[in-house]
Amino acid sequence: MNSRERILKALALEKSDRIPVVPFIITFAAEYGKVRFIEYATNPNVLAKSQEAVARRFQIDAVYVDSDPVVEIEAMGARVHYPEDESAVVLEPTLKTPEDMTLLRVPDPEKDGRLPVWINAIQILKETVGEEYAVFANINGPFAAAAQLLGIVETAKCMRKSSSSLSRLLDLTTQTIVEFMKAEILAGADAIILGDPMSSTNVISPKEFEQFSFPYIRRIIHQSEGTPVILHICGNTTKIIDKMVETGATYLELDSSVDLAEVRRKFGDRIGLIGNVSPTLLLTGSQEAVEESCRKAIEAGGLTGTYILGTGCELPKKTPYANLDAMIRAAEKYGKYL
Repeated sequence: MNSRERILKALALEKSDRIPVVPFIITFAAEYGKVRFIEYATNPNVLAKSQEAVARRFQIDAVYVDSDPVVEIEAMGARVHYPEDESAVVLEPTLKTPEDMTLLRVPDPEKDGRLPVWINAIQILKETVGEEYAVFANINGPFAAAAQLLGIVETAKCMRKSSSSLSRLLDLTTQTIVEFMKAEILAGADAIILGDPMSSTNVISPKEFEQFSFPYIRRIIHQSEGTPVILHICGNTTKIIDKMVETGATYLELDSSVDLAEVRRKFGDRIGLIGNVSPTLLLTGSQEAVEESCRKAIEAGGLTGTYILGTGCELPKKTPYANLDAMIRAAEKYGKYL
């Protein structure tokens, strides 16, 4: 059974030969490929080649198209800054108020900003390694997009005093992300990863998540046309796990601060789980510590066909190769299905 077959079984919540391994890899791929990150983020051939190289060297089961959390809003009209060797960022809010969203547009994924970079990278990976590896593609969450357009202070103000205006902006970011997701699926993505770090309960309350993030995430997932969606929200999401499950996501990618075993006990095998080995441990820990953490994660996730071994968040770009090797070793040692 090859990596693609292994992942497709897992996405269907079925057993294969063993638990798949899919760490959250972006900057590590550029570092491994010895390319500047600005090239990785703007050149689909570089992105695809870097992901393929990492998958082959470390025996990871999926390649992953992602570079930064601002690709959609840049295509909408946001001002984005490009460091030479780090992810693109928004340095200042594009909008002063939600009413300024008339300055924005719903972009064409085939033409606007760097959206075509991701679409082309998916197509390249599908053509070159699509029979061997599953192709995952990212979209960024609608609340995170709105919060970056407005800035944290204005977003917090709107949540309290101008919720209807914020909702209109969220409708716009949701429409943008849905169109981008559909283009990624058409390009050949086997699964979509929806990441929304601003929806973390480290940033907003569970009540605010339920009002300003949950319904828009659910709307996106319900338009995924049967393609599995993996939902990732950073931080300790224990207080919103019920709503995350309710979005209709096929899998939840959980951060290392979440009790994986408790989530599994609560929801059984009706939801797939990815995670949640600490990226910090992978960066600074020993091979033995990484392997033991992976063993515990596999035990918590269960040998039922509904668990993928992965990281709690993005793998640091300076992670020792031996520690990534230890993840694969753990899956082969402890993750075989009976």
